[in-house]
Amino acid sequence: MNISDFKGLLESPINSALKLVGNELQQLAKNRLLEYQAIEFKRNYYTKTLLHRSEPIKLSDFYLPLHIYTKERLHNHHVNIKKKSTNNISEIFSKSNYITLIGSAGSGKSTIVKYLFINSVEKSFKIPIKIELRYLNEYKHSFTEYIYNEIFLFHKLGFTASIIERLLNNDSFVFFLDGYDEISTNKKEQITKEIDSFVSRFPKNYFLITSRPYTNIDTLPLFTNYYVCDLDEKEIPPFIKKQIYNNEIELAEKIIKAVAKIDGSSYKSFLSNPLLLSMFILTFQSYSEIPQKRSDFYKQVFDTLFSVHDSVSKLSYVREKISGLSKQGFEDVLRLFSFISFFEERFIFQSDYLDKKLQTIKEKKTNIDFDNDKIINDLQVAIGVLNKEGLDYAFPHRSLQEYFAANYISNLNESNKKNIYKKIQSIINRNWFYVLENSHFLTLLCEQDYIPMLSNLIIPMLDELGGRLDDIEQLNNDDKYDIISKTFLVSVELLNKEVKEELIHKEFLKSDRPSIIILGNSVDKILFPKAEDIDEIDIKQVNRSARFIKERYKKWIESLNNQVQEQEKSDAAIIDII
Repeated sequence: MNISDFKGLLESPINSALKLVGNELQQLAKNRLLEYQAIEFKRNYYTKTLLHRSEPIKLSDFYLPLHIYTKERLHNHHVNIKKKSTNNISEIFSKSNYITLIGSAGSGKSTIVKYLFINSVEKSFKIPIKIELRYLNEYKHSFTEYIYNEIFLFHKLGFTASIIERLLNNDSFVFFLDGYDEISTNKKEQITKEIDSFVSRFPKNYFLITSRPYTNIDTLPLFTNYYVCDLDEKEIPPFIKKQIYNNEIELAEKIIKAVAKIDGSSYKSFLSNPLLLSMFILTFQSYSEIPQKRSDFYKQVFDTLFSVHDSVSKLSYVREKISGLSKQGFEDVLRLFSFISFFEERFIFQSDYLDKKLQTIKEKKTNIDFDNDKIINDLQVAIGVLNKEGLDYAFPHRSLQEYFAANYISNLNESNKKNIYKKIQSIINRNWFYVLENSHFLTLLCEQDYIPMLSNLIIPMLDELGGRLDDIEQLNNDDKYDIISKTFLVSVELLNKEVKEELIHKEFLKSDRPSIIILGNSVDKILFPKAEDIDEIDIKQVNRSARFIKERYKKWIESLNNQVQEQEKSDAAIIDII
């Protein structure tokens, strides 16, 4: 699309926005808006991916419009699923000005936002404004001030607060607020209130917020909740073809045939995630088998990024690394940096933050030495595991940071593992939504470090929860429900699949227990739902489940301890062989 086409498409929504601005300022404001939109359009129209990381490519060259759905609860407690495509922004907003878009790690939320931004311009829908919410973590002022100062005043789209107010009181803008789950815990409640206030203040505009699940974004009162669909079996082949250059049709067909031969619903569901399917395409020529663990997949991705050319089909060329670090050295640095930044809740890295943390790594790990500028260049150019976004840096996908952070923990010695798991338990006890909000990280950690996680985190948590029931007669319904819900979270989110199905699912998760409803902001206590939230829970169920946990939790812990001991015995037996 050339610039004259672009300006023509925006003519109508910009003229509509400026009708309340004085004549003497209209032309100047119009030029500023066009200039700003041209920059933002280009930022979203061209993008890098894991598969195309040497230079940005057109979004339309690789994007396959995904589907989203809403859940409608019927009077008989059944849920009706309504599915729609994301190929037309007008259709997305046909029933509501306010949309939340919820999807798991790698489901394609941010790419959908890029596509809808472009679509908004191409369809002359509204003037799109995109805000990556992670930038608010370091911003010292309110959300409204960010809109006014960092977008309208900084880009000179409005010249005074009163003019900005007039512009926003129109229905001319669509705001894309991307990455609600990347707002740091200590700022989330305040920023949520500020977003809600801004939407209420300027209700004629359109708003779309993206997030991973279980962040409570779905409780915003005005918003309709949409969820990103997995790729279905019919969508996987065209998705694969879209990711691979036209002159590599033979490779695309090989990958499609390989996917078609895969047996097992777990593998099929694995590849229904756009990010994981892209990773499979990236690693296909080196690793044509799908690993059983998600964490092994991420290991293969790093190996491939480190060793191959920018194109998915060119495996002979290895880019020069100017820092002089070995592959092991790069992994060590990525583990350390990811661990620190993940627990500091930093998902985008300003240059000074990146430089400071790399310096800290060199000071604390004296066996690692490198030049900061050179390793940043290697991570960005030679390996492609770090992207530059304006003046800042970020991982190509946040899940890579989670993988390396979990991998760092798995490589600690026993004493340090006890320490970090104690810290994680403390974080969870202060905020039980941490278990849900960081389920992907905890899954990767569970896969890579299951036995230490079992003995240092899961068993102590179950023991603490069960012990609270020793004086069950003294507990009120809120206390009992809190224990039941937290036992459920530990069982579902932290235990591996085989254990929770064999040990606890049969006894607790599939027994006559209440439906677990977890509502509210980040809290240390999960309260019994109010009548307006659900009508399926009764006190008898809560009492039955509380007594059941009291009777059985020691048996569960004994079985888990036996697992730990069996692992230790088998390791000792292997050592005795030599």
